[in-house]
Formats: sequence, C-alpha cells, structure tokens
Amino acid sequence: MFKRDPEKAAQREAQREARRQERDAANVRRQEEKQALKDWRSTHPAETTLNAAAMLRIWPSSKFGETSMGPILGGNAEFVNAGAHKAWTATRLVGGVATGGASLVAGRKNKGAAVINVTFGNGAAQTYNVTPESTTLRMANQYVTAFNALSAQLANESGQQ
Repeated sequence: MFKRDPEKAAQREAQREARRQERDAANVRRQEEKQALKDWRSTHPAETTLNAAAMLRIWPSSKFGETSMGPILGGNAEFVNAGAHKAWTATRLVGGVATGGASLVAGRKNKGAAVINVTFGNGAAQTYNVTPESTTLRMANQYVTAFNALSAQLANESGQQ
C-alpha cells in the first residue's frame, strides 16, 4: 500500500542525528559556561553579593565583571543617603487626633530620598533612586559595597597580569 523510500528515510534519520548532536554539543557548552561562571564567582565573591542585592531591583547585575551598562573594572559606586527617614505626616497626625489616636497605631511614613550613583569602567554613569525603606536602604548599601569591592579586586588582578 505505502512504499517508503529507503533513501529519504536514511536522509531524515541523518538529519535527526545531526540535530541531536547539535543539541548535545550546545548542552555541553552551556554546562562548561555555567561551570566557568561558578569557578569565577568562587574567586570573586563580591559579584555574588552584588547580584543578590540587585535581585528584584533596577540595579544592573554582573556576569564575569560585566553589566548591561558597562564593565565594573575601573568603575565606582557611591550611596548617598539624602535624609531618608521615617516621619509623621500631617495627614496621619490629623487622622490620629480625629480618631482619638486609633490611627496613630499605623505608625510613621517613610520620607526622604536616597540614591546610588554608579560610574562604570567605560565612563557610563547612572543614578538609581532608592526608596527609604530599611530593607531597600540596606540592599543599596550592600550593592555599593560589593560593586566597589569587585572593582578593586578586578583592578588588582589586572595590575598583576
């Protein structure tokens, strides 16, 4: 009823085998890259700290000392805490008086501003606003410290070579 052409079947099987080999080779390359990154980060722990602080934030993360904005080598970061603090707002105070103090339990509101100024090794500069919440301020400070530590480590390594 249906006759299969053995030559076409052999060609299709050869194509399938070639695709399998390409996939296997790509998997091996990905595993090697993953292992190389793991080894690099074991000698550069500041990058792991930097990426942990950048997680879920708009700050750029790093891979092999490179970010989307430019290289970390030769870069610098500074954390400017321009009066980020908790304060009573007029609305909360008036609400507290009107409700007999019941809404004062809600507490104070975060006020002020903080920024991270980052200059990358290629000369690109970026400013990131930081909300005045304590966890965000702590993560921003951690990011700046890790960025500067990684920049210094990479500078020392390039100076030695």
